[in-house]
Amino acid sequence: MAENACDREERFVGALLGTACGDALGSGVEGMAREEIRGRFGDVRDFLPERGKGRYTDDTQMTLALALSLIRVGEVDGADCALSYAELFEAERGYGRSAAAVLEALRGGADYRRTGTLFFPGGSFGNGAAMRIAPVGLVFGAIGGERLREKVFEAVRCTHVHPEAVDGASVQALAVSLMLRCEGGRLPDAFGTFERLREVCRTERLRRKLRDAEALLVGGGSDAEAVRVLGVGVASAESVPAAVFTALRYGADPEEALVRAVGLGGDTDTIAAMTGALVGALHGPDSFPRRWFDDLENGPLGRDDIIRISRRLAHVTEGNKTG
Repeated sequence: MAENACDREERFVGALLGTACGDALGSGVEGMAREEIRGRFGDVRDFLPERGKGRYTDDTQMTLALALSLIRVGEVDGADCALSYAELFEAERGYGRSAAAVLEALRGGADYRRTGTLFFPGGSFGNGAAMRIAPVGLVFGAIGGERLREKVFEAVRCTHVHPEAVDGASVQALAVSLMLRCEGGRLPDAFGTFERLREVCRTERLRRKLRDAEALLVGGGSDAEAVRVLGVGVASAESVPAAVFTALRYGADPEEALVRAVGLGGDTDTIAAMTGALVGALHGPDSFPRRWFDDLENGPLGRDDIIRISRRLAHVTEGNKTG
């Protein structure tokens, strides 16, 4: 599609604000099963006070750190990405124990090329790489294939080197790019989308889960079936297909997509953050409810800074260093 600068900026804003909104919406019920959420809250349509109303978690903080590194360098530089993650790190944002320890090690001068196996010999297969990768998808996703995977790996290697984690992040980056390039807010074709997403996978488990997600989407599977078939845990091979399924099923209505993502249960903040990045890249920021915009935290690196960072990110192109 031939997009103008204004449209590109708005979609970048939509992706990063969508990440923050999904993250904040899901954080209050993180770890709860679908049935428990439905029994206690019904549909979660507003930010809950349990972890600070409108407060985002590590998902958004690391996304912003990656965006700031891309803006600063104009390219994916693993050392600078690691530096940026460590600079912004606030333990109270809900980082997992191993992620927090890695970031503390990076702050202490550890080599970012070695920290990805600091606690797991083969690396973590969790979704901490996919949850933050939207900036790479927005800027570099169009290159696709192996080159995109290389950039994804460089962006996340300080914390995630496991092939499943890199696969999950590559799938999410490409999916964000595909949404960004759709015309007129129209959802992409499911068959073509899943085929392209499988092409960036090296691990069979994630390929299989993407096939399952496609079958659910095409066959009209319910959210309950998606939870059973795909899973909603922290593993990349569960949460990434769940987010893609939700975005493609409900993405015509971004509010509904995020509500449904949270309603799946499990790793709710991350699944909803990834879903928010996808539908935000498709529709831009005005598609989200005004009440979410108003209630999203707005201190340093809050709502207004997210918008400014998104607009600056939209002017980063491959090989272009920015001031």
